[in-house]
Amino acid sequence: ALKLAFVPFIITFFVTHLFDSIGTLTGVGNRAGLFGENSKDGMKKLSRNLTSDAIGSVAGAVIGTSTVTAFAESASGVEAGGRTGLTAVFCAIFFVLTLFMLPLFKAIPANAIYPILVMVGVLMFSELGKIDYSDAGILIPAFFIVFLMPFTYSITNGLSFGFIAYIVVRLAQRRIKDLNFGVLTLGAISVLVFLMH
Repeated sequence: ALKLAFVPFIITFFVTHLFDSIGTLTGVGNRAGLFGENSKDGMKKLSRNLTSDAIGSVAGAVIGTSTVTAFAESASGVEAGGRTGLTAVFCAIFFVLTLFMLPLFKAIPANAIYPILVMVGVLMFSELGKIDYSDAGILIPAFFIVFLMPFTYSITNGLSFGFIAYIVVRLAQRRIKDLNFGVLTLGAISVLVFLMH
């Protein structure tokens, strides 16, 4: 894996996982009210969440499991009142119990999950009300993110285009002070996403 030929694959997996995690954790975390009103405190909590997500992903890969990460379906747990890791523990226990009823669950068609995913989308969509629509530098990238995620079937593509659009709009507005190192780094990574495709 340390050969030069693997670098594009490593970057693709890194960017996909990074943007999927950011999108999922911010969406579910905001829905649960985990990040609070203070943006500085919220960024610290998001940082801790992303760190634990990264550790789980690396540990899962090392022991050969499927990706250990946050999923948008967690929004349904949040709506049911879950705010702590205890919800995940009970979900894990219930999943273990389903192993004994596997033939029964195999009889359920795969497309039975789609209504649940639609409801998760509806719950996540309500977070768009918190966007500052008076600022074009926020509105335009938000539009592209919301528009491109479903039409490209990828959170990564939507967020990548959103980061690029944010930088372009801020440059057009001559508000260069809004473009800090983190935003420029995410913008550069976003350009890589489209170059790798």
